Amino acid sequence: MSQSTKSPPTPLYKRGELPSTRAESSPFHKGGRGDLLLLFLVFLCLTLLSCSYPRPAVFLEGPKLKHFEQTGPLTVYNRVNLFDYMNGEAEAYLPLGFRLLYVTIYRTEKTDSRMVFETYDMGTPEGAGAILKQYSTEGGSSVLGIGDSAWADKGIVLFRQGGHFVRIFPDPSPENEVRPTMQEMLDLAREMVPILQGQSIASRH
Repeated sequence: MSQSTKSPPTPLYKRGELPSTRAESSPFHKGGRGDLLLLFLVFLCLTLLSCSYPRPAVFLEGPKLKHFEQTGPLTVYNRVNLFDYMNGEAEAYLPLGFRLLYVTIYRTEKTDSRMVFETYDMGTPEGAGAILKQYSTEGGSSVLGIGDSAWADKGIVLFRQGGHFVRIFPDPSPENEVRPTMQEMLDLAREMVPILQGQSIASRH
């Protein structure tokens, strides 16, 4: 059999007529108006994306606290899988603007007690305030000097800072042999407030 003499396909950049060498033939020639338009569209898209999505939480990097240390991984939940963390309770958060939940465990350096630290990004101060109000209607008492508003009752501390709602309570896992005191939970809340303040400011820009 004789070998086929069919020539290989023409590369894409050679198909059809050769492009004209005139500057106005392509809107994307160097310095052309089309090039400027493309750059403007890219800039506009990046600007819209930065405004549409919440900025990453500052504490994702692991904030350096004076008397507490993060132990274990940080877990993040969104609107889709929040029910995996809190089944029926999630229904209270979603209508109020819930975005993300950050869950981590902190231990005290002195007593080695461990606390669960839940940070709910509610998007707005109004949403965070509404959740705090739901939890603080019965029992407990207000706590001054923590965030925008705070409340404590027995083994739990709640507070709001900007658009964030926070819950602190003893780690229920068997590994937690030492139960944290109320004072330790309040101290953890006070140390975290400045970090959340920085996050709230960044989210507004």
